[in-house]
Amino acid sequence: MVNYILIQDAMKQGSGKVALRGWIHRERGSNKLKFITLRDSSNIIQCVFDRAKFESQWSDIDKLQVEGAIEIEGEIKADARAPTGFELQADTITIVGKSDSFPITKDQSVEFLAENRHLWLRSRKMTAILKIRSTVFGAIDEYFKGAGFYEYHSPIFQSVQCEGGSTLFSVDYFEKKMKCS
Repeated sequence: MVNYILIQDAMKQGSGKVALRGWIHRERGSNKLKFITLRDSSNIIQCVFDRAKFESQWSDIDKLQVEGAIEIEGEIKADARAPTGFELQADTITIVGKSDSFPITKDQSVEFLAENRHLWLRSRKMTAILKIRSTVFGAIDEYFKGAGFYEYHSPIFQSVQCEGGSTLFSVDYFEKKMKCS
């Protein structure tokens, strides 16, 4: 069984054989080389595919697009030209899932990004924002739990119906009918 590690951990290792998995963040290349920037929750890394090594898989590798999911094994090394200073010379690839025309490209409007927020969250900027938010909320939670407080999740009253509706019941709430589930 292959022991996959995070990209950040592979970069800390600095050299040697590693196995990574993640999503394609960017891709470019020529008829002889393919450069794929791989992304996971920790960082990105440039992966290099030499057609001579992957002749039997080249047509599949050449068709890979942004947000495709892959697993790669290869040799990691420092390279100043790579986006994060490290590069992976790929030895094997397993295509886990292909992507078909990822709609988010450079210079999209805020309205378009908001309508496709589930995809926009995959960007490095949005991921960084969510990591900061998680750290802040974790610190607040740790502080209050350390001070002897408990977190309480109250029921939610809403004046509109949610999906399904089969579990809803009415409650009089400040002279209005509210739906609860």
